[in-house]
Amino acid sequence: MTMMSDKKKEKLKGRIQEKLNSWKDSAEHLHVQLHLGAEEAKDEFEKQKRNLDDWIKIQSKKLHSVKDISQEKASQIKTALEELQVQAALGKAETEDALKEQQAKLSNSIHDLKLLINKNYSRVKGNTTELIEEINETLDDYHTRFDLFRLQTHLAKMDTTESWNEKKKELSAKLNDLGKKLEREKEKASERLDDFSDEMSEAWSHIRKAFKSK
Repeated sequence: MTMMSDKKKEKLKGRIQEKLNSWKDSAEHLHVQLHLGAEEAKDEFEKQKRNLDDWIKIQSKKLHSVKDISQEKASQIKTALEELQVQAALGKAETEDALKEQQAKLSNSIHDLKLLINKNYSRVKGNTTELIEEINETLDDYHTRFDLFRLQTHLAKMDTTESWNEKKKELSAKLNDLGKKLEREKEKASERLDDFSDEMSEAWSHIRKAFKSK
């Protein structure tokens, strides 16, 4: 029993460490993106579209191999994945309006896919649970990135450099606070994955709200 308990503890610590590293990487990426210039942000947007397209191809195969849901639900997921992939594979937007439209559609498609996954895979168990958690976290990461792109495009069109600088300071402070919280949690979260995940998910939800364009 003791050995099993020790193994479970080690596995738990490993999963928490993975989550910590993933969240820290996401926060760092957002911090870098936040300080990109207008043209750099457009180039980064195209890069993230390509990354998302590649990621979808890999995850589609994994999700299609899951046997825990009905054929009807699997078909719904497939349709949502294909819609998101269509948006990610679009060519470079040549106008500001086209750019805003692409950003909005990508954000909406990610949102729709997350809802379907959470609805259709809510009762899965075992390894599938970890797969769904991983997919959800990555989708959340892309969702936040594309929300930031929308925010950057929205504020860049306005002749309010001072407002954008203030917004950057606000967002930068939130990301710094999150980074400090992640460091603190590293020490005390080793045996309470559920509580840890809930706390950090709540912290991330506040970050994501802050990155949404008005």
